[in-house]
Amino acid sequence: MTEENSQQEMVIRFSVLQRLLHIIVMVGFTGLALTGFSLKFSAQWWASGFVWLIGGAGHLAYLHRFFAVITYACVMAHILWLIYYKLVLKRSLTGPQSLFPRVKDVKDLLGHLRYFFGRGRLPSFNRFTYWEKFDYLAIFLGMNTMGLTGLILWAPEFFSRLMPGYFINLAQVLHLYEAILAVALKFVVHLISAHLRPEIFPIEKSIFTGRTNREKIMREHPGEWEDIVTTSESAAPGSGSQTS
Repeated sequence: MTEENSQQEMVIRFSVLQRLLHIIVMVGFTGLALTGFSLKFSAQWWASGFVWLIGGAGHLAYLHRFFAVITYACVMAHILWLIYYKLVLKRSLTGPQSLFPRVKDVKDLLGHLRYFFGRGRLPSFNRFTYWEKFDYLAIFLGMNTMGLTGLILWAPEFFSRLMPGYFINLAQVLHLYEAILAVALKFVVHLISAHLRPEIFPIEKSIFTGRTNREKIMREHPGEWEDIVTTSESAAPGSGSQTS
């Protein structure tokens, strides 16, 4: 195998389930943003035009709830997978290659800032960088906030029997501002950091294909590559200790 072929060796980064959930959430989130903001700002010319195109506010509200159901179904599927991963597979949720924050992420953040100002080397990132973990946790927590407040707004009569009426107004305010934050995060921060960086532009394909090449993973996620190499060596025949 030549050096060029070795550098282009493909590595699986995302499973079929992860890619499928990403696509569904991507479609659902975009649909929620379009329908939700069109309902909220229906007096604006662009929103009224979109409402007319869909067939009226009633149809738009139905679509908004449809996108909400499929999007939150993905959140529930992810939560169930985390439970299965921890309780059935007996795997760690806080290991070096997980999406959950660790002390190293704080060190990576500080090291990255020093690197930006020419005061140090680029940190050795694991499978997920500190900004990817922030992106994940922000959306994960935000989706649950949106889901709870959206459910209250979906059935205000029912929930007004269980809690004071001003909670409905509070849910409306939280739902709107959380939506604004989520859209800003996904359509600005996420798109720029995941797809529009010069070394990746115009699109990061691995989340859709599930694969990346060896050279790219060694450059961007050297900690993950070390883990892959270690796992491969330990799984190779004759790699374990032998007893006489």
